[in-house]
Amino acid sequence: MRALFLSLMLLSLAACGFSPMYAPLSAGGPAIGPVQVSLIQGKSGHVLETELDRILAVEDNGAPAAHLDITLQEQITLLGLRRDESATRAQLQLTANYVLTPANGDERAAIRGSVVTVVTYDIPTAAFGEISAQDDARERAAETMAERFRAELALRVAQQRDEAHGR
Repeated sequence: MRALFLSLMLLSLAACGFSPMYAPLSAGGPAIGPVQVSLIQGKSGHVLETELDRILAVEDNGAPAAHLDITLQEQITLLGLRRDESATRAQLQLTANYVLTPANGDERAAIRGSVVTVVTYDIPTAAFGEISAQDDARERAAETMAERFRAELALRVAQQRDEAHGR
């Protein structure tokens, strides 16, 4: 009975057009393709650019690279106030608005979107401790954002590819 149920489930899953996002394409290419990341301003921008270059390097198959343009915005919100109104915790929010332009430069086929990452950190009482804590939070946020970018781009490119193939 279980085998019958399982085979019916697998058959219905195959019939719905499901295909794993990171599965090899029928043409045999990478999920996203080669991507050239433009220069991103700021400390967190440098970390994000470096991480994206590292993560997306596996997508390089020698084909012309798409161009990824990112505008990064940072917002710090103070949390956990003491009686003297000094903060004990803070929240760092990075918002990245991006445009992924295909290698052929066709603006109509460009993918636009945004990725948001939020991290919190303690504000120590030491004199320069907050600067160090902020820098560490920026690095953690940028590294997390790079992973989210990979998933976001793979999903958006797969959706665009499915739309182009009429699925």
